[in-house]
Amino acid sequence: MIAIDPFRKAMHRIASRKGDFTLFALFRRANGLGRWDLVVSAPWLEKGKSKAFGELVDLLAKSIDKGSFLQLARVEPIPGNNPTLKSILADFPVDDGERRLRNADLFGLEIAEAIILRAKRPGPKKAARRELQPA
Repeated sequence: MIAIDPFRKAMHRIASRKGDFTLFALFRRANGLGRWDLVVSAPWLEKGKSKAFGELVDLLAKSIDKGSFLQLARVEPIPGNNPTLKSILADFPVDDGERRLRNADLFGLEIAEAIILRAKRPGPKKAARRELQPA
């Protein structure tokens, strides 16, 4: 079993720096030898894809302990227009919760277990609060 809390904390830390995720989920593939894939989607990952992905992996490595990081087989970014992503958002919405699936076919892979921590499109960015200045 994988410890979820380090990944939830990492999701929050990374989102506070880069912006919310659309999808943040752990998948254990049926033929994955017990290791997990971190499957992510975010609008900010689509801009400057390789640089943004590198930043994600770097922030992830800094945000979780080595033991949790070593449980990952890979980190897989998913484009926002992916049909399976759209289905997950519609069928299994999660906003900072936890939804578990077993024996599912997702993204063309047999998934033995999925733990979805977020499956929700980010809202509009909040404007920075301005201090009122005396007139």
